[in-house]
Amino acid sequence: MKNLAKQFRLPRGLLGKIAGKIMYFENKKINEWTINQLSLLNGQRVLEIGFGPGYAIRAIGERFPECLIEGIDLSLKMKQETEKKHHHLIKAGKLRLWRDEISSFEFPKEKYDRIFSVNNYPLWKNRRKTLSKIASSLKPGGRVAITVQPREEGDTDNTARDLGKQLESDMKSAGLQNISISYKKIHPNLTICATAEKPHR
Repeated sequence: MKNLAKQFRLPRGLLGKIAGKIMYFENKKINEWTINQLSLLNGQRVLEIGFGPGYAIRAIGERFPECLIEGIDLSLKMKQETEKKHHHLIKAGKLRLWRDEISSFEFPKEKYDRIFSVNNYPLWKNRRKTLSKIASSLKPGGRVAITVQPREEGDTDNTARDLGKQLESDMKSAGLQNISISYKKIHPNLTICATAEKPHR
């Protein structure tokens, strides 16, 4: 079980495949909620940070076929699995994926209409700095959504609320506005989604 738990951060091999399937089903409701929080429009350019087994990519590709989707994930296994599942989107020029550590990823300036992340924020090495980089990569008026369901041993609903306060503070520091902190009870723990927008010039 300890070996399987490690796979949720950096899936690889057979255990990585099992971890990917578990993440896929556990995160389904959370991903749907997050996509709804994005107020996504067809034709926009979207970046997912920590795309994992690719559930959100599939959902966006089906619901918003004209969107351009990009993603970054630390796991080579997840990148390979997601590329295989969504080869049709790659072939059509609708999907591009990278394998990289988010803290060292070179975010392009003002490229994306929407940026989102599900259950990846706690893994970032420098959360405030990364959110500042995300803000710089949003187009003016662009929107970001960061969703987290605390799942570590000992986590409670208060853990989610504390994360909400931290996210609000970090988003303000990044110069984002219209910050909204939402909570939803999704088994097993309270889940938080923080959204914010980049100011228009």
